[in-house]
Amino acid sequence: MEPRERKFRQAAFVYLHVGLLYEFGVLVFWRQGLLAGARGGVWLWLAAGAAIVAIRMLATQVQAISNGVRLVFESGLFLDDVAAFCAIQPDDEDDDRTDAPPTFTEIRAEDVSFTYPGAERPALEQVSIRIRRGEVVALVGENGSGKTTLTKIVAGLYAPDQGRVLWDGVDARTYGGRSLRRLVSVIFQDFVEYAFSAADNVAIGRPDEPVDLDRVREAARAAGVDHALARLPQGYETPLSREFPGGTDLSGGQWQRVALARAFYRDAPLVVLDEPTAAMDARAEHDLFASLRTVLAGRSALVVSHRFSTVRSADRIYVLEDGRVVEEGTHDELMALGGRYAELFRLQAAAYLPQAQEVPRG
Repeated sequence: MEPRERKFRQAAFVYLHVGLLYEFGVLVFWRQGLLAGARGGVWLWLAAGAAIVAIRMLATQVQAISNGVRLVFESGLFLDDVAAFCAIQPDDEDDDRTDAPPTFTEIRAEDVSFTYPGAERPALEQVSIRIRRGEVVALVGENGSGKTTLTKIVAGLYAPDQGRVLWDGVDARTYGGRSLRRLVSVIFQDFVEYAFSAADNVAIGRPDEPVDLDRVREAARAAGVDHALARLPQGYETPLSREFPGGTDLSGGQWQRVALARAFYRDAPLVVLDEPTAAMDARAEHDLFASLRTVLAGRSALVVSHRFSTVRSADRIYVLEDGRVVEEGTHDELMALGGRYAELFRLQAAAYLPQAQEVPRG
């Protein structure tokens, strides 16, 4: 082979290998670039995910802080009310009012009017009712008619803007508030469920006296809850709250009976019951009102109820509408009158008895 041809072959060989190396280098470069890009994409995806998680966690913390600040601000709005309440002195201190007698023959509310602060319309306007010893008197009417407001005035919790409440002809304002409140036992629909033992929940009706367990059980029997309380794990000593070891809770109807027992334990001559059977079933409600006179044992009761079937046996029924007494009488008298009471009674009865017809207002 000639030298010239040999040099040509050597150059071609070198050129070929250089080309191969170049192509190999390009492939390696693209491969490394793709791997680097893939790694970068993975790291970017992980960073984005971590950022999203961090943002969500931060948002949760910010929301929790915001809720805490809002709660503190809302609670702060009541500090003035708490301070004003703590500054109130008992109304029996440093006054010369006389003590109320231990019982009464008749209570009369005469032309009582009352308007809540800031309200445009009076809740009560020239309302007159009477309650005699041993009577069951009922207040009925639609929501907002003034029933609960009237019970609070009769019980001495509110003072009327006009008119007066007379106990045996004596203005209630003549008596010291504390001595007058001893004559009244009040159970409202929104009664308190104390985290006390069953016995203490009943005996709180007389918080200034030692607990009388015999009297507690007697009051519980009158309210129809003695059997349920006696069967608790520790009987009457069982805490009525799951917040304490060995504690338990009661049903809504049982709690309402405990509240009634609290009222009976107080043994006041006037018992005010505002929707006393709202959480009870029909049988329990019937049994309670069927035995109410026996349970009261000569005491008087002022009963508020939306269920007309529970008040038909009352000695006297007052029908309120827009803060006024529009009718009064016994169930039979009001049904014969064919007015507001008869209309509302038959509206309720129609839900159970299709043949019950609505009575037009007279």
